[in-house]
Amino acid sequence: MGRTDKGDVWIRLRAGWRRPGGDRAVGWALWQPGYTAHPWPRDELRPSFTYYVCDDLPGGGRGIVSRATATGVLRPTEVDSAGSAYRLVAETLFDDDLAMAPEEWYAERYNRGKSARPWPQSVTAWRAVVTERVGPYVLPGLTAFPRTGWLRSAGIAL
Repeated sequence: MGRTDKGDVWIRLRAGWRRPGGDRAVGWALWQPGYTAHPWPRDELRPSFTYYVCDDLPGGGRGIVSRATATGVLRPTEVDSAGSAYRLVAETLFDDDLAMAPEEWYAERYNRGKSARPWPQSVTAWRAVVTERVGPYVLPGLTAFPRTGWLRSAGIAL
C-alpha cells in the first residue's frame, strides 16, 4: 500500500487533474533530460501502487484527505513538444470516463510553465482512482513538499 522497501509511505501533493467531484485523476510530470526527480516512487509507481493524497484544506493548511491507487502508468518517455506529451498521455491514459481536452492541457498552469522550457523533455503520467476518503489528517511536514510533489514519510499511522 504505497510502502517503500523501508516501510515508509508515499504522499502525493494533490490528486492530479480530475473532473469536479470525480474520484479518478490523471497526474503527470515533465522534466528536461538529465534531471533526476527526487524523491520519486520510480520502482513503486505502477498499476496497483497505493499512496496518500494531500490537499489544501478549506480552513487553511494541508491534510491527507484520501488514499488512491494507480490504475495505469506511462513510464518516463522523451517527447519533443507539449503537443507530443499531451498525445502520449491521452493515448495511454484517457478514455470515455476520464479525458482532458487539448485546450485544458495547454491551459494548465504547470504545463504553461513547462511549455516555455526547452524541448525535448521527459513525460511520465499515471491514472489513479480514490479508493478511500480519510481524515483530513494534518501532519508536520505537509506544508512544504519537495519540488517533485511526492513526499516519502515514515510518520503515518492511518
